[in-house]
Amino acid sequence: MKDELKKFISYFFVGGMAAIVEWITFYLSNLFINYTISTIIAFVLATTFNYFAGKAMTFKNYKQEKKDIISVFIVSGIGLLFNVLLMRLFIEVLHFKINIIAKVLATGIVFMWNYISRRLFIYKDNRKES
Repeated sequence: MKDELKKFISYFFVGGMAAIVEWITFYLSNLFINYTISTIIAFVLATTFNYFAGKAMTFKNYKQEKKDIISVFIVSGIGLLFNVLLMRLFIEVLHFKINIIAKVLATGIVFMWNYISRRLFIYKDNRKES
């Protein structure tokens, strides 16, 4: 349990850095393009950052396999779908006036999906190095 808490805290830190990448990218791109496209661009950049930072900091004791990055992008693609749907819910249904607030809320919700999915499906304990 202690090891799992350390992993979660580390992932929270990595996820926080990825969220900053995502929010800045979203904010800047949303000045010029539609929020849905901005959401996708920001999510792809943040996911790429999250993969490499997560491998370096949180899941560093796991053997890297070529399918890891594919798996991360599949899980993240599902997260992106959640993210876009949440953005549409917040902006078009609930009429949030400030898009970045909607983005921050969507990121927080999708964060839990990303962590749980990575722990259960991608970085399982049975792939740990000796």
